This record gives sequence, C-alpha cells and structure tokens, in this order.
Amino acid sequence: MTDAIEVRVMSSREELDTYRRVLFDVYIQEPGWNFSPTNPSGIRVAGQRLLDDRDGIATCLGVFSQGSLVGGARLCGRYQGRFEIHGYQPHRDLSCLDIPNLIEGNRVVLLPGFRGGGAFKLLIWSVLEFCKNNHLLFFGAPSAPSVMRLFSDIGMPAVEGFRFKFEPQDPAEAQLYLANSEEVLGTVLENLGRRIRGR
Repeated sequence: MTDAIEVRVMSSREELDTYRRVLFDVYIQEPGWNFSPTNPSGIRVAGQRLLDDRDGIATCLGVFSQGSLVGGARLCGRYQGRFEIHGYQPHRDLSCLDIPNLIEGNRVVLLPGFRGGGAFKLLIWSVLEFCKNNHLLFFGAPSAPSVMRLFSDIGMPAVEGFRFKFEPQDPAEAQLYLANSEEVLGTVLENLGRRIRGR
C-alpha cells in the first residue's frame, strides 16, 4: 500500500481544511470525544473542522492516496513561549524541553482504511525526516498503545516517569517521547526506515 502513498507538507487552504475535517471525523465523531470547552489549547469545532490556537503556526504534513488526503500530522513550535503540553502539565517540571530547535508533533490521524499498515510508519518517517532536514529536534506524547510500541521499537526515547492524561476524562495515559539530539533522531530514522523496507 505504501507505494501508492505520498506524504508531503500541505500549504493550500483547501488541503488544510480537509485535514482538519479528517481530524474532526476521527477525533470527535468516531470515538465521541468530548473535550473540555476550557481546554488550554483552544480546541474547538467550526464547520466540522477541528481547530485550535496553534493552527496558524503549525506545519502540517498530509498523507495522500491517489491524490486524496487520507491522513496527516502536524509539527508546532512554541506558541507564546510554550508548547501545547505546557498547558496540560502546568505544575510538572518540563525543563527537558528547554532545547533549541525543538518542535512538538501531534494531531496524527489516518482514515480507517489506512490504519495498521505501512501508511502510518511512512507518515512518522516523513515527520521525522522533515525535522532532520530542517535541523529540528522532536518530541511527542502519544496515548495510543500502537504508537507507543512503534516508538519503543525504533528507539525513540521515552522520558522516564512522564506518563500523564491530557484531561482527567481521557481514557488512556500519554507518554512523553523525546529525540533530544540529531544523533538520536538519526538513529530513530534509520531504525524506522529499516522497518518500512521490511529488514
């Protein structure tokens, strides 16, 4: 399936709106997620699109199959001096994120027919490759067990003792992962590349 998949940075308003509608479908409609209206990210729904305060500074990568957008992810730097995770963990020591050129990965999404296969690995590889090519370091805080397993398998370092829930009603805890050097990021990319190639 990955031969027919393309991952690239989205720039047009139409593509970004489609990505945000996919986020709405998969994050809100599918699981029935009821986020707090006072969430620190400014998450909101408008026109069946999932929006938040960082949309204007985000770099979004789209997953395309035969020209149609079927998923994506985004990368965000600091907004008003803080990452998104700071708003959800205001009392925790987050000094491990005080690294120049660090960027946060989040809002990963794939339509149902593209999950569980090579498209997800290719998306993560593309996100990390984008970071490497732009001299950025990466962190993310997934809560899906399948993503945590993949990160563990490819050597993405988990920050010890840093499991948490974004909101109290969330069904699962997230785990913070941090590639805090170009060497670590390169190793993770190499490991993931081997898995994509089936070696």
